[in-house]
Amino acid sequence: MVYVITGGPGFGKSTVIDLLGKQGFPVCLEGARSILSKESERIVDVRERVIPPDFERTIADWRLNFLLSVQTGTIAFSDRGLPDQIAYSWYKKKIPSAFIEELVARHHYAPTVFVAPPWEEIYGRDDIRQEGFEEALQIHDHILKAYLKYGYKIVNLPLVNPEARVQFILNFLYI
Repeated sequence: MVYVITGGPGFGKSTVIDLLGKQGFPVCLEGARSILSKESERIVDVRERVIPPDFERTIADWRLNFLLSVQTGTIAFSDRGLPDQIAYSWYKKKIPSAFIEELVARHHYAPTVFVAPPWEEIYGRDDIRQEGFEEALQIHDHILKAYLKYGYKIVNLPLVNPEARVQFILNFLYI
């Protein structure tokens, strides 16, 4: 069973995923960040970054391959999930592609989704995360709407240190 940890950019998801991975759980890292990091290595000015034309499909494949690779009975965690792609389309004022909508409708994560809520004190920009905090809030709202639209139950992570967030998740799941 793959549990998604999601929320707006910069709210602490990846740190929690890293800690869960260190505890031995299978984890899916944020594919978009990994791909954009490689792209950023090739350019000097991040404003020159061009999103590859197959980016949506590449990220979807990344997420789907992980989801399908987790054996029955195994507890795993994913930094974002397929519904995040619906949310980002909405944020960009685009209609989600039929390809993504079909994947989200056909492939399901655990019914409970853990959400890292907005937390301005830990938010920061970097070469990949270019959104300001207000934009991150907008993305966060779209993410919540996307998961709710597809029937997921939202559980907000507490605004505590990453180790306590991990413990919250494990306690919630009775692990």
